[in-house]
Amino acid sequence: MTRHAFGPPPRKRRFIPWASPLPSLLSRFLLAVLCTILPAACGDSPESVQVAPRDLFQARGPEKSPPVVLVVGDSLSISLADTLEGVLNGHGRAMVRLGRVGGGLTWPELLDFPQALPDLLRKHRPDVAIFMIGANDARPLVTPDGTRVLFDSTPWKAAYAAAAARLIDMVLAANPGAAVFWVGAPPMADKNLSAALRTVNAALRSACTATASCRFIDTWDIFSDAEDAYTPTARDPGGAQVPLRTGDGVHLTDTGARRLAARVAAATGDALPVPPSPARDALFAALTDLTPIPQATAAPTPVEKGPRGHTVKRGETLASIARQYGLNPEALKRANRGLDPKKMRPGQTLNLPADENGP
Repeated sequence: MTRHAFGPPPRKRRFIPWASPLPSLLSRFLLAVLCTILPAACGDSPESVQVAPRDLFQARGPEKSPPVVLVVGDSLSISLADTLEGVLNGHGRAMVRLGRVGGGLTWPELLDFPQALPDLLRKHRPDVAIFMIGANDARPLVTPDGTRVLFDSTPWKAAYAAAAARLIDMVLAANPGAAVFWVGAPPMADKNLSAALRTVNAALRSACTATASCRFIDTWDIFSDAEDAYTPTARDPGGAQVPLRTGDGVHLTDTGARRLAARVAAATGDALPVPPSPARDALFAALTDLTPIPQATAAPTPVEKGPRGHTVKRGETLASIARQYGLNPEALKRANRGLDPKKMRPGQTLNLPADENGP
């Protein structure tokens, strides 16, 4: 055996895979890459880094429901609701109605508003409530204890205001944050009725202003002339006469309904914003571009006698046709046996029943 000059020969090193420097170099490379991407993982940053997406597995709450608008009242409120729904449709508002032609706080036999309203409030919990009740209420009132009080007396004014206040309180009990509005009755062709409605409106204003969440909306001026008298007609910027009221001197034409809805939308402000649209422009044009003119100088609104008919035009509905003639839509439907309102077509002729009394 050959001996090494300076001692025993060196031992041969055996190759041990796990002792190779290659895995160590690879791990150092990967660590360097990791430190470049996430410095906090190598202790270079005192701040912790959230790697997992936040709220990934947390339960999400239900989406917020669209604001609910409740409109309550007589046939004038039905015209108002129809028009408001036309400009709010598709803009994140849910419209709920409680209306009855001829209804009022003094007419519980037609519709008992205090009895019918609570169920509706529990179901829908409105964010905005608009009342338009009063045009039929110039008559004696029976109080909850059964006492009958005569119209325009001091006890009547107090009892009537209390009846309106109960409806307002019902809305606020269902939703304390609701905005409540009470729309006053407009003047009527009958002078005695107009005079009586001033008393009704005063009592309603008193009830509404007694509650911070309620605002009274006066409509008298937009349907009266410069002398504060009833007029059924206005003049547009071109000088043409535009009817605002139907021939019965009570109900509203489509233009009159737009004028009313525009006053309400303007008065409600942020509580009931109307998004920009052509329908919105037409709505407010009926308020800003028309000037009521004295009834004596206006062309008379034609009142047809005997059997009447109406030819359906494109875009008309049973409700809009009934409104043109101051009719209850159900009465119009009954006068046309077998009529399906959803299948009306342009050119179709409808029979018109006799006018119904009262809004």
